[in-house]
Amino acid sequence: MMLCVQLVPLFQDLSLDEQAKLEALLTHHHFHKGETVLAPNQPAPLIILEKGEVKVMQYLKNGAERLQKVLKSGDYIGENWLFGQENESIFLEASKDSELCFMRAADFKQLLIQLPSLSYQLLKYTVEHANELIVRDSYLSLSRTEDRLYSYLSDLALAEGSDTITLPLALKDLAAYLGTTPETISRMFAKLIKKEQVKKLDASRYQLL
Repeated sequence: MMLCVQLVPLFQDLSLDEQAKLEALLTHHHFHKGETVLAPNQPAPLIILEKGEVKVMQYLKNGAERLQKVLKSGDYIGENWLFGQENESIFLEASKDSELCFMRAADFKQLLIQLPSLSYQLLKYTVEHANELIVRDSYLSLSRTEDRLYSYLSDLALAEGSDTITLPLALKDLAAYLGTTPETISRMFAKLIKKEQVKKLDASRYQLL
């Protein structure tokens, strides 16, 4: 049986014994679709998604909500909370029935002392997560939604090494990620298709022309 920690790239370089010790520190939780996994100002552990799908949302000062990312199996969140940062605006919601693993901050800090190599891996993936937020903010800096969408699609094509891409998000989630509405995203897709910049292949697959 695969351990929860073996799903996470952060822990895959550890020995089996180290992974087993790590697994023993986790608590397992089941959440139904639509349930809140974590709310702002709650004690925030390291959270690993074992199975399912979880939305990471942010409350903005104007009261609106913004999608930060969608967690898939093997993704985790919470490394910044482990070092004392308060969670004042992030909440997690299960978008499918999901299995998650939680680790208390105190336990994880003790592991970092015992396993110096883990500290390096944590730094590496923390930088990657920070870069993801920088990329998302770069889309939001574009005033036209059409430009945001095309930039997002172009980056997907670059990451996949192909001009044919599969959207990793549902349209309503993509709209939230790009700071707009599902109706606007649908119109922008139609506009890009009409301008022959994008070709729709099926419900979630597109080709950049």
